[in-house]
Amino acid sequence: MCWIFAYIWDKRAKDFLINWLRNLEYRWYDSAWIITVNNSWDFYLEKAIWKVSNLASKIEKNDSDFKNFNLWIAHTRWATHGWVSEENCHPHYSNNNRFFVVHNWIIENYIELKKDLENAWFSFYGNTDSEVIAKLIEADFQKDLETTIKNITKKLVWAYAIAVIDRENPNILIWAKIGSPLVLGFWKKEFFLSSDPNALKESCDHFIPLEDWEIVVIKNWTFNIFNLDNKIIEKNLINLEKNKESDWLWKYKHYMLKEIYEIPQILKNSLAWRIDFEKKEITSKTLDELISKKINKIEIIASWTSYNAWLTAATWFEDLADIETSVYVSTEFKYKKHFINDKTLYIFISQSWETADSLECLKIVKNKWWLTFWIVNSVWSSIARLTDIWLYTHSWTEIWVASTKAFIGQLWVLLLMALSLWNSRNLEYLKFKEIIENLENLDKKLQKILDNTDGIKILSEKYSVYNNMFFLWRNLLFPIALEWSLKLKEITYHHSEAYSAWELKHGPLSLIDENFPTVLLNPNSKLEEKNISTLKEIQARDWKVIWVLTENNKHKKEFDDIIEIPETIEELNPFLIAESLDLFAYYMALYLWKEIDKPRNLAKSVTVE
Repeated sequence: MCWIFAYIWDKRAKDFLINWLRNLEYRWYDSAWIITVNNSWDFYLEKAIWKVSNLASKIEKNDSDFKNFNLWIAHTRWATHGWVSEENCHPHYSNNNRFFVVHNWIIENYIELKKDLENAWFSFYGNTDSEVIAKLIEADFQKDLETTIKNITKKLVWAYAIAVIDRENPNILIWAKIGSPLVLGFWKKEFFLSSDPNALKESCDHFIPLEDWEIVVIKNWTFNIFNLDNKIIEKNLINLEKNKESDWLWKYKHYMLKEIYEIPQILKNSLAWRIDFEKKEITSKTLDELISKKINKIEIIASWTSYNAWLTAATWFEDLADIETSVYVSTEFKYKKHFINDKTLYIFISQSWETADSLECLKIVKNKWWLTFWIVNSVWSSIARLTDIWLYTHSWTEIWVASTKAFIGQLWVLLLMALSLWNSRNLEYLKFKEIIENLENLDKKLQKILDNTDGIKILSEKYSVYNNMFFLWRNLLFPIALEWSLKLKEITYHHSEAYSAWELKHGPLSLIDENFPTVLLNPNSKLEEKNISTLKEIQARDWKVIWVLTENNKHKKEFDDIIEIPETIEELNPFLIAESLDLFAYYMALYLWKEIDKPRNLAKSVTVE
């Protein structure tokens, strides 16, 4: 996903935006730019491909006097249309060089619009969908920029956030959005516009999240928010929560490692809000409200990392709470036939909080007046604002592109949901009590893994030479194998697969050889002996296996390479294994000299379908 940041006032703009661009250096972007205009219609534009630090260096070397430049926009691009080049880098401009446009997300009907504009003798210099918007403003301009923007937005199909500058009216900045996130921030008389409220932490104390079809006009140091019918919309300011400490690297080399080490404390804080361990009770008004709905079926919609969390939850909901549960990939849910049931709960989850395909599915469900629930780590995200009920994961800001602590944060919120629904149905109280008791000490067991990483480091280095790897599982650990196969792909760029251990001889066994090692997830469980049989089949061929097992396991001396996790009950094994394999993937990427926090080609939020 691209990011937009704009500033309008008469001081500190250049240094402020350079600092903002540097703060985005942890993400993978393929180009960046910055533009500023002054009251004499002059403008300064700088572009750079690849690292945003390349752009910052260009700006710092420039001798221009920026004191009279009061409107600035910066942007980092993750290419969806057009190759990586300065021509395709934003901002895009009209043929008469009057209008400059920056755009997030995609315009699905841009080819049709482009053909119409070419027939009207407009020329194009690049290959992006965004350039069409700049030419469309010039072609359809009507008396003023505000009116023009309101009209052209009706022609754009699908999702966007756009910012527009008119060189003939340099004190005006206009934003419009549908789908793409956008917030308006404030500090005294200064205005900030951003794709993400987290980007405002160092500069603002209040912000306003914008809704679809809303347009912001900043003119002469004041602002108004309009709808497409030209009615002014009144909105309340929201305090911007600042927890800068969670955004700093401190002693850690990478954000991924730092965020793995935050997992025990986040778990402890999160559970303290919702469980009375002395009384063995769950204390959550949100979950109490959910119970009152008398649901008898759950449908879960998510994308990949969050999808894997939901697959784990589906087992908990069915095995513990005795509720039929289905899980769908969000990009496919919108195309399936939907069967209406007013006792069905539709649950959404997103570790990146603005995922486009999940938002589209949420809108489908909302339009049918079905009950929606969201697990979220960003309270003011579009996702949270649209749902009927939601639970906050309290995972702090997750900075690196892929996900570790947000995934595990989702798992324990989902487990609490399952336990709450289970307890409300009076199902096996002794088992409920056992899980609550073991949750109380789970943070200490997670910390124990973090305090003893030498074995994981050694194995990560040993296996970093292999370009392929299998992750095998059974039952509850199926989604954990999927997730950490995904994690290995994301940050090492090595090929990995996840497969059911009992399905190995149905085909995948033909892939395994001395160059295709296997990670077998086999902590203490009812299926432990069956997994050992699978492991013996692989060992009989002298192939390499890492066995993930519970410490003090009686079989561990039989195998050369093991990752041990602390002993806990079977229902909580996913948390400990997930954290261990987080570390395994991290150290393997470290030995391979990969850019861990910003893996190539990946974005935190997926904005195209």
